[in-house]
Amino acid sequence: MSCSFGFWCSRFAAVVLAVTMMVGVAAPAPAQDDVGTPPSLNDQADASQPCADGRLRIRDLQHADPSIPSGLEHVYEVGEAWEGDAQLFALRLVCPLLETGYQWEGTFFSRNAQAFFATDTGQSTPAEDDPAKVTILSTDGLQVRFVYLSLVRAGFDPDSAISAGSGVTVRINTDAQPFGPPTAPKGDVYFHVAIEERGEVIDVWVASKDGTVYSYNTVSSESGGHLH
Repeated sequence: MSCSFGFWCSRFAAVVLAVTMMVGVAAPAPAQDDVGTPPSLNDQADASQPCADGRLRIRDLQHADPSIPSGLEHVYEVGEAWEGDAQLFALRLVCPLLETGYQWEGTFFSRNAQAFFATDTGQSTPAEDDPAKVTILSTDGLQVRFVYLSLVRAGFDPDSAISAGSGVTVRINTDAQPFGPPTAPKGDVYFHVAIEERGEVIDVWVASKDGTVYSYNTVSSESGGHLH
């Protein structure tokens, strides 16, 4: 394109060149706050989605079952890649980092390595337990929805948050490796949750056998009252 205004053409060319250079240079990433506050979950997340605010809540357990097949597939894949004889010892349901949905994590035990292995951190810990007394968790027929029903029937608020540190932990309760209060019968699989409600944290264990809710203070059936 020709230009009959020499001065303005020169100014125009300079502006175009400056804009082109600015477009070609990526803007620097914002520095992290010195306080170390992690970025919040997407503000546009649907509040009805599980972990919408980064917290797992009792109501989220109502729809967790569809996540089990793919979650277990990943857990077993990571565990068996660690050691060929790895067997599942415990499971945990938590929120994924900065996302909605569900995340399953596993703890495996290996006789060969004499260690426990966490799939979420990739770290192994030497086992001090007698290998013969380490119980293996079966995931056949695993469900979570009944935990939601048991907690609601026991009087807990569906909107109550579950402690992020524990999530929903699944293990077998045995004499050699207790998992739950003394009142919880041995030999059953229990789902442990630490519920944050009314300014306190309430630890409860829900039996997979019949949905009974146990705590260190009392015991309640599915139709019982609030545990305190």
